[in-house]
Amino acid sequence: MDWGMIMDSNITTAKVDFSFKYHYTCFAAAFMHFTFLISFVIFGLYMMALINVFSIILYVTSGIFALKKGIDAHPLRWIIATFAEILIHALLCTLIQGLDVFFFLYPPMALPLYAYYLFVYCDRDTFIKSAVGFGMITLFAMVVSLSMVETCGTLYSITGMHALSYTEILVFRGINLLFTLGMVVVFVLVFYLEVSHLLGELQKTNLQLNYIATHDSLTGLNNRHSLWKYFEGLESSGESYCIVMGDLDDFKKINDTYGHDCGDVVLKSVASIIIENTGEDELACRWGGEEILIVMRGSHEDCFARISVIKSEISALDITSEGRPVKVTMTFGFADSSEEDTALEELSATVISEGGVSVSAKAPHHIAIDSLISMVDKRLYVGKRSGKNIIVCTS
Repeated sequence: MDWGMIMDSNITTAKVDFSFKYHYTCFAAAFMHFTFLISFVIFGLYMMALINVFSIILYVTSGIFALKKGIDAHPLRWIIATFAEILIHALLCTLIQGLDVFFFLYPPMALPLYAYYLFVYCDRDTFIKSAVGFGMITLFAMVVSLSMVETCGTLYSITGMHALSYTEILVFRGINLLFTLGMVVVFVLVFYLEVSHLLGELQKTNLQLNYIATHDSLTGLNNRHSLWKYFEGLESSGESYCIVMGDLDDFKKINDTYGHDCGDVVLKSVASIIIENTGEDELACRWGGEEILIVMRGSHEDCFARISVIKSEISALDITSEGRPVKVTMTFGFADSSEEDTALEELSATVISEGGVSVSAKAPHHIAIDSLISMVDKRLYVGKRSGKNIIVCTS
């Protein structure tokens, strides 16, 4: 997997920006108030109808503004404005019509949704202060309004303007229960979409970090961090495999003659050829400056043929620097897994790490790999001394 694939990975998330949500929230609220308006007019509740005219104008205007201008720059102001309208409208309806019509349900049902908006779109301190403020104001307003209605009665009953019939109570109660239930459903949906987005972003970030940790930034090849985990899986599979160490010929001369930018182009071009000729279950690792370790699955003959193709394609690279052709070749040391015993015998007589750790002290699953890497490294330098641009299979 390369960096482009990581960056363009199809992690399905549903990110809905605040302006988009606010835009649709406003028009949904306008529809709710339009429903109230029609109901109030039908039942002759003109004071309530007038209140809803102002609410409809507020929501339609805010929705159009959100659609055209966007409101992401000041989300707190818009959250406060919308919640204030819900609270004020619910209190007025409760004071005018009473408790039986259930308008008092809207503020407590809206509070979790708006607390969530605060959490997502505001910083931590603003969220805490605003959420606590919303809760305290809502509690205070609800207690006062409900107490006034229970103690003094509704505005309609006090003034004798309109006594709600049983049918009217049932209609408004049903409408309000339906809309408050809808608010709960919307909250759950928005919560799901946001969490889905955040989890998707986290997964994408983890993939990117894992790629950075296991790949060379210049060439896109694996680095040594991912090497031993891969080898552990390879050894446990019991498959035949080959290890190849390649080293660019005269790379220092290329850098000195054409510059390091040209050297980078050469490295990336060679790495691209190697990546194209290795499978997803194989590994190509930038071992050192211009050294590349390749692990291929398959028999000696198959792997040797593929390395020969890689060598030919590298030699055929058409790279120029300021009009001058740049000759690129690579020398390879080659060994297959059947040579493990021979490699172990060669390695057992030498110190295999800077700390002087013997072969027997190494982790068992590292010993065979260490020995083969040491073998191909020796064969590589035999090739370097023998004319370069060759594949060496024997010590």
